[in-house]
Amino acid sequence: MMLTLGLMALAAMPQTANAPTAPKTEANAAHDTKVVGAARNWLALVDDGRWDESYRATGESFRKLNTAAVWASVSEKVRAPLGTVVSRTFVSQQNLPAPPAGYEVVKFQTRYANKANAVKTISLDREGGAWRVVGVTIE
Repeated sequence: MMLTLGLMALAAMPQTANAPTAPKTEANAAHDTKVVGAARNWLALVDDGRWDESYRATGESFRKLNTAAVWASVSEKVRAPLGTVVSRTFVSQQNLPAPPAGYEVVKFQTRYANKANAVKTISLDREGGAWRVVGVTIE
């Protein structure tokens, strides 16, 4: 009898702690459209193999560490084997409060012809009134 009462009491308790939350999607994720748009535009250059244009669209801190030739060479080695982009979905945007003015970090879930599940992380810095890519990783 005590077991039955205990189970009934447990069943009557609110289940908020175990309730599943809605997955974060592009539709419900808060983001700055200018930052995300800049990241998407830059990725389109990379996806098209337009290495010189994508290099020119990077920020000063990126160009201090890379030459256009190094960027093109490394990009070709890393990006080409992935194949064409099948889909790309916004995952998140986060502000990193790093000196001097912080960075915006945007993540996309990307599906390529030869890699089904990749996360592209783009770091952007504001330079001269525009968002410039200063870092990129693919997982």
